[in-house]
Amino acid sequence: MFELIVLTLGGYVFIWSIPGALIGVVLGLGDPQRIIRIDNLLTKDVNKLHSNYQCMMSYSIISRFLRYCVAYPFIRHRAKNSSIKFKIFMWFNALGFWSWIGVFFCMLLDKGLGIIN
Repeated sequence: MFELIVLTLGGYVFIWSIPGALIGVVLGLGDPQRIIRIDNLLTKDVNKLHSNYQCMMSYSIISRFLRYCVAYPFIRHRAKNSSIKFKIFMWFNALGFWSWIGVFFCMLLDKGLGIIN
């Protein structure tokens, strides 16, 4: 059972990593309107977020997007007037980041308990 979980998570990580990296590059180095749209849909206080000029630096954009993806299952109710395309995009990325977390947790569990030989 544990091996099946690891294979499933690892398979999704393998499939998601290349598109996930490209999405990060496009968001971080591309048009800032992309992250502004995501901010408007998922942030509680957009004006407070955008009051700092550093919020539009590429490292800040990628970091914020990572936080949105990890938190998306818990904050998806905040998305106002979001399209199906946006929901699929966010779930695709949220599952990718959570798969990385799951693989890392399974590795630690395996090292600690020696489940996989």
